[in-house]
Amino acid sequence: MKRRIRVIIISVFAIAAVSLVVTQFFQTRRTFSINDNMFNVGVGNAMDEVIKQLGGESQAIPGQTSEPFNYQELDSLVIEQLLVNGIDIHPVVGLYNGTERSFLYSSDPQHEQQLEESPYRYNFHPAGVVSNSQFFIILSFPSAQLFLQRNSNLFVYLSFFLVLIIAAMFIISIRAMANQRKLDQMKSEFINNMTHEIKTPLATIGLACEMLRDDTISQDSESRKNFIGIINDENQRMRVLVETILQSAKMSNKNFRINPKEVDVHQIIGKVAQSFKLPIANRGGRLTTELHAEPSVIVADELHITNLVYNLIDNGIKYSSDAPDITVSTRIADRFLELRVSDHGIGISKEDQKHVFEKFYRVSTGNVHNVKGFGIGLNYVAQVVKLHHGHIALESELGEGSTFIISLPLE
Repeated sequence: MKRRIRVIIISVFAIAAVSLVVTQFFQTRRTFSINDNMFNVGVGNAMDEVIKQLGGESQAIPGQTSEPFNYQELDSLVIEQLLVNGIDIHPVVGLYNGTERSFLYSSDPQHEQQLEESPYRYNFHPAGVVSNSQFFIILSFPSAQLFLQRNSNLFVYLSFFLVLIIAAMFIISIRAMANQRKLDQMKSEFINNMTHEIKTPLATIGLACEMLRDDTISQDSESRKNFIGIINDENQRMRVLVETILQSAKMSNKNFRINPKEVDVHQIIGKVAQSFKLPIANRGGRLTTELHAEPSVIVADELHITNLVYNLIDNGIKYSSDAPDITVSTRIADRFLELRVSDHGIGISKEDQKHVFEKFYRVSTGNVHNVKGFGIGLNYVAQVVKLHHGHIALESELGEGSTFIISLPLE
């Protein structure tokens, strides 16, 4: 995905997300206002019914007669009618004499100041009789505002949480698309490189066969032996390439299992080194083995360990700009057999070292694109090491070469 398109998509999403949050904010404020109005209407309807019921009874006028006023009934009626109108907040209830500016009753004397300032004030005429004094039933809802705001905030937090989830999914989708595009590109490069890798030995084998058909060459035992050696080497090279691809594909299956048995790592190194003797000599290089591990026998899959050593040496040859100078060494370190393959090639940058063991990844510095390969060898090596419960490390500096360190358990 082009960078410009990604920027446009991300910008559009950011604007949409901000717009959604702003819209939700104003919608929440509007909802809070509606809830507040509905709350006031509910309280008003409840108090109309309370006053209606109290007015229809023969209640004594507070402070005007010797008969007691039933304040408990006042409390119960208020709570009952509020519940009928969908309000489950218990208010502080007060009966106020407006003429004398004093409370005749308060369900919570500590809140008389809030009662006096409360807007929920309703005229009350006991038994429907208008007296010389002006009476009010006053309600105070200390937690009403907090209750309404808490309900509204719940939607704000929920909306914000959903926006975060959408944003996270959007970012994940963008990254997945970018990774998918990168993977498609790497696969295309892999197919191109693999085709080239296989065509080269086939062409060499074909040319050698044509030369062997020549009677003058076929009668020369030295030349015939040389061309047969070329065919054998190219056939071996192609076999390893195909085997690496097939085994790497098999290892992608979670149910893949190795076939461990006792193998001598030094013998494997010797066989692989012998197969590289001619190619290295043709480039004027050298392959040195320093085998100091005792014991050198481990429990491992011989096929995969052989391919591992082959890939590491082949990698060192490929990434040596001049005559390759490869050193393969072994030693025992903390119940592990440590295998080191070092070269004096072009080296690998710190950034590329983070990705060299990824499938299809090829180093993109120096003259690497002129190097044959398809970015699967080191990934295969890493998978083999993992299957054997070992460890792999890389030490490299640009222009100074690389050292791959493989640690395989002795038991």
